[in-house]
Amino acid sequence: MSAEPSELRDSARKVLAGQGVPAGEAATWPLVVELGWLLVAVPEELGGLGEGLAAACALYRELGASLAAAPYLPAMLAVEAVCHAAPGERHYWVELLTTGGFAGAPLAEAVLSATPHGAGKTKLTGLASAVPSADKAGHIVVWTSDDDCVALVPLDRSGVAVERRPTWDATRRLFDVRLGDVELDDSFVLARGAAAQALRRRLSTHRDFALAADSVGGAAALLDRTVEYLLTRRQFGRPLAMFQALKHRCADLKVLTEAAEALLLDGLARLGEAGGAVAAERLGQQAKSFATMAYSKVAEEALQLHGGIGMTSEHSCHLFLKRALLNVQLGRSNDRCDLDVAAGTLGEDI
Repeated sequence: MSAEPSELRDSARKVLAGQGVPAGEAATWPLVVELGWLLVAVPEELGGLGEGLAAACALYRELGASLAAAPYLPAMLAVEAVCHAAPGERHYWVELLTTGGFAGAPLAEAVLSATPHGAGKTKLTGLASAVPSADKAGHIVVWTSDDDCVALVPLDRSGVAVERRPTWDATRRLFDVRLGDVELDDSFVLARGAAAQALRRRLSTHRDFALAADSVGGAAALLDRTVEYLLTRRQFGRPLAMFQALKHRCADLKVLTEAAEALLLDGLARLGEAGGAVAAERLGQQAKSFATMAYSKVAEEALQLHGGIGMTSEHSCHLFLKRALLNVQLGRSNDRCDLDVAAGTLGEDI
């Protein structure tokens, strides 16, 4: 890890330390905007810090460790989309979306279609699923199922319906956004054709690396909490941490967490030499698949290692477990990620 992401991670850890676990949306979102975290991956020519995805992942990691509810990931996807759209009003949109004008993005694969509607007009129809905090967004970034169009949709348009999607994960608020023949003029279309496909892959890559970083942060934080509990909880006159079987289980979880972080950092380091959007997308998929699997494993084991108190629904173990299980489902499924990575690897070997 370079000095810049490391410094960002340490700074974010200090900021979030005072917010508790889970860190609430009302308290953390203003901090995200005020501290300029939305600008970390924005190119310098657009007024950003130009630190790239690796720096953003340092922040995702700490937000995951704090179970932060701030909709940082969807906001960053929207900023990423306008930064790499066709030249036009990019400076306007970047300034708006990084200074308090929140735009979201779906964290699940959207089912959308676009049809021409007269000169310079497009109609969008379908469903964008799992959009965090969509009730506070002015716009959402969506892409069609055939990757032929990426657009920024104002949520106040006729034909837009925003519906809350109940989930077990209490640290995030997800919504479904239904579009029924929503008419847009070309100023809201960010990319079409091959450019849209490349932009969609870029957004998917960002999303998958972000979910991996969130999972690594959550797994590491929960494991630290579990070890601390085992050091203080006594049974038969000595701390639980002295029992060899529990030591071995924690050691295995530590190895799994470190492996997930190593794969994440290696994937981020290899992005520059990936050789194209498809290769970059595969790096994100393999990081997401392994990290979310590791997070789920750590969360399930941590609940057991806490014993009876861990089984109570009020315990913080359940917050980590439910976030971990949701991370597995967001984006493409882990099975799909594994199949895509395997197919790509076999294709390269032939």
